[in-house]
Amino acid sequence: MLGISRKTRRLFDRSFKFIMTRASAPAVVHLINGIYKKNYPPDAVVEVRKPREYITENPESGALGETFTDMVVTLSCGDRKDTYLMEAQIKDDMEMCLRVFNYSVSVALENKVVSEDGTRLQIDMPAPAVIYWETSKTKDFLTIEIRFPGDKSVVYQVPAFKVLEHSVSELGHLALLLPFYLLKVRAELKKSEADSAKRRELAKRLAGYVSEIAEALHMSQENSYITEKDAAMLKERMAKMHSELYGGYKEFTEVDMTLEQMYNTSVLKKIDDAEARVAKVEARAEAKVAKAEKRLEKHFEERLAQVAKAMKTAGDTVSKIMRCTGLSRRKIMAL
Repeated sequence: MLGISRKTRRLFDRSFKFIMTRASAPAVVHLINGIYKKNYPPDAVVEVRKPREYITENPESGALGETFTDMVVTLSCGDRKDTYLMEAQIKDDMEMCLRVFNYSVSVALENKVVSEDGTRLQIDMPAPAVIYWETSKTKDFLTIEIRFPGDKSVVYQVPAFKVLEHSVSELGHLALLLPFYLLKVRAELKKSEADSAKRRELAKRLAGYVSEIAEALHMSQENSYITEKDAAMLKERMAKMHSELYGGYKEFTEVDMTLEQMYNTSVLKKIDDAEARVAKVEARAEAKVAKAEKRLEKHFEERLAQVAKAMKTAGDTVSKIMRCTGLSRRKIMAL
């Protein structure tokens, strides 16, 4: 049940992109600082580019599929402007570094600079990183050696950040990654699907992680790493991901209920409820306005008809009545 299916991969890929495109600027800045060992101030200007979709072809079957580009984030601070490219991965992939390189080149080409004489092209490559959700055999860097004729070569390295090799407390300033800590027991659960006692043990352990994550989110909010709305959004994501991963196991029901409660008592739920109430009030107001406009329109048409009838009685031509009232010839003739 818990093999790394395409559906599961898409769940975490889309969840990461969802979080990144909705997180506050300070939350994104702290994530970049943590992964890349930088020191941008929280008020740095953040631009998170929405992932672009490409149609790809399977080289073996020829089947068409969809591929989304990595997360591209640009941070600006004074005269400094840097671009970062992050790829999230749930399992090892020998060609991951190559894909990151290809994406990086695509991003760099968007801002290429051609020399005045047209003989030189300059591109600025974004700083790459691969985020692994589960324990990976990958070393600290993924490496490509690009060899050229004449025994020349260039080494391209991509740093790897392995989420589950850190404790929950260590991820406090990287709060946007905390929902993915739910994967901590997935591999063990896969190995013991038929053992209910083991599942209860894993559910209890996961409940402990959830408590730690809730505390870490609280501390991150207290330290202004994330906003209150960020925390609520992350809790909502956790609830959805837990349901997808462990919802089929009765032993994990209590954890699921805890996550739902965390979201239901959060500011995001309150905001959602408030927005729903506002939308309902606005809909009622719009309906009343539409009804009033319809009454006014009917009254206006009746008044035009009275004017047209009076002009017709006074002997005015149909053409003149049409010009003055805007009524059609047929309506005037019917009066």
